[in-house]
Amino acid sequence: MTRYVLFNDDVQAALFTVQHSGITDFTPQKPALLPMQIRSASAEGFSAWLRARAIDLGNRQHRTVMHELLGSRDKITLALRTHMFSLSDTFTCFIEGEFTPRLQLCQPQEQNMVSEFILYPGDTAVRRLDVATPNASTDGSSPKTWRFEEGSWWLYKLQPSASTEAEVEISRVLREAGWEAAEYAYVGRFRKRVKTRSFLRAHEFFEPYDSFRFFFNNPDDDDEVIYQNIVSLGKDFEIAWKRILLADALFANTDRHMRNFGFIRSSLTGEVLRLAPNFDNNQAYLANPGGRYSEGMLRMYMNQADDADRKNLQELCEALSAHPYLQQAQEAGRAFLNA
Repeated sequence: MTRYVLFNDDVQAALFTVQHSGITDFTPQKPALLPMQIRSASAEGFSAWLRARAIDLGNRQHRTVMHELLGSRDKITLALRTHMFSLSDTFTCFIEGEFTPRLQLCQPQEQNMVSEFILYPGDTAVRRLDVATPNASTDGSSPKTWRFEEGSWWLYKLQPSASTEAEVEISRVLREAGWEAAEYAYVGRFRKRVKTRSFLRAHEFFEPYDSFRFFFNNPDDDDEVIYQNIVSLGKDFEIAWKRILLADALFANTDRHMRNFGFIRSSLTGEVLRLAPNFDNNQAYLANPGGRYSEGMLRMYMNQADDADRKNLQELCEALSAHPYLQQAQEAGRAFLNA
């Protein structure tokens, strides 16, 4: 039996016990600094949270790099051996009595060698590394890996070219409209890779709605419940969420599940700072499962539209005028505005 400490940045936030690769006890110490899902969780609940944020083992590249570097594919074992480090949040764990500041755990040069192995599996240099935190991925269906470039961390993703084009072009339109959206960029001439700049600032962490929903009295996954929960946080949250909903409707994004949106929180106080920017549109527009654009989602959404929705649609349509790839979405949007 081994006692571990869960840290948020440099602050001890909880204790937990591990026996035979299983969590047997979990004790919050500073609940305000914990994800909402585990503020009062049992050992079983903490284990579920840990597995959900662990390195995704659903694809071959991730399984291979974990086997090469760590010799295991058990998610809890991997989380402990990598000190639970992720570039998406500010949590780490150490055996009680030990500690290393999180920014000293992940060395950009070493992490970039791990990413080379993910992006180019023939590169064997990673096998010579002794990497403390091979932050190979975040959870999800596509192979992902973080790289440090141009003074920033970028999340690379391998996916079909149609998905890459949808993500990059939708991101550009949203940002040109003045909306909060993650920055995407093409990688390579065949567009089989895309990269996203980290949208976190110093002392901030991302918490997906799937975890944050336990902050509310009603954590159900019903769309109306989610809407009421988010707008209860204030006007800025309502504005940001309505923009995400309208963009999803206009661009026919059917993949806005509860881990594809969330909140930015302070790692110093636990305060909820803002809604995370719009990200992950790789199944939108012509990259949807049918491969064809349909205005069906927009039609359903606009049936209950208010003045804020119409203003949002007008802003998007104006930004769309400079993006020929998204012409079908612009035509659908303008048809509703002119009706």
